[in-house]
Amino acid sequence: MKSHQIRHEESVLLLDMDNTLTDTRAWFADFILQATEEVSTLLKEEHRSFNQLFADVAQSTTLHEYAYVIEAIASKLKKHRSISHRSIERASKRFWQSFHHAHRQIKIYEGVHEVIASIRKRFPGLRLVILTDSPEWITMERLALTGLMPLIDGVVAIRTDMPKLRNRGYQRGLKLRHDEIVERMSRIDRRHLQLQMAIPSTYAKPSSAGVELAAQRLNAENKLIIVGDKESKEGLAAENWRENKGRQASSFAQCSIDFIKADWGNHDLEHHRYRELQSHIPSLKAGFAPLEREVKIRSTAASLSQLPELIAEILYGQVAETIAA
Repeated sequence: MKSHQIRHEESVLLLDMDNTLTDTRAWFADFILQATEEVSTLLKEEHRSFNQLFADVAQSTTLHEYAYVIEAIASKLKKHRSISHRSIERASKRFWQSFHHAHRQIKIYEGVHEVIASIRKRFPGLRLVILTDSPEWITMERLALTGLMPLIDGVVAIRTDMPKLRNRGYQRGLKLRHDEIVERMSRIDRRHLQLQMAIPSTYAKPSSAGVELAAQRLNAENKLIIVGDKESKEGLAAENWRENKGRQASSFAQCSIDFIKADWGNHDLEHHRYRELQSHIPSLKAGFAPLEREVKIRSTAASLSQLPELIAEILYGQVAETIAA
């Protein structure tokens, strides 16, 4: 048992957030379609073109970044030429109110608390880290809202940067949004976290940068396990980490990485509201396009309850890998 304890303390479990722990896809579609319709009406803009601009703005950071998206869209549309900056601020405030109300409704998959608690008990010393392409402030709030924060040892999320808008009239609105983020973050108790990192959006998955930073900060010398719903994200991040390992510190030479596909997170790919949103934001389909390179899938989990046993197989035994391409 002692040897297992050492193995655990040298290993890290990297958990995706959206569509792995939280049931996000349908929630996201409902929120975006409703909120952007309200705001596009306030800004006197056609809904479809507004959503396409939302995609353009969001894709430059991450699709779940909502902090300054209304100001950025209004600036692209040059709406300040036809309506006042205060009107744009009111539209932005409406979007934030819609997000605040919707975020409280987000749900986790059934059994998440129990499964994570069982993993912590069964593998003492194994560090559990959220590795997500969502912004840090949204991730922290989501963990707090769902009661998952006390079960997590670390968070690696995307940094929120204030856009540099040329028109100075947007500065007040941007500051209001910044102050609200700071206030939201101040409410969340995260003192127990061993790791808290906000990384540039260029480090988002499938980049292996987040994996590498977590491994370095937590001295993961034995095993890395990454769990997520997409080969195009978590699977490729694992492949990229393997390729980059030669450039890392020698202490990681023996550290391996395994990808567990959280297939339970793909249960609603055909949800009618998500399909509707895809018609507005075609880039949403890209994450499910055929891969141009092979991805090693150590295990595919049809349900969340399978996760502890699959982790045990990786830490203590061997299991055949499958290949996705």
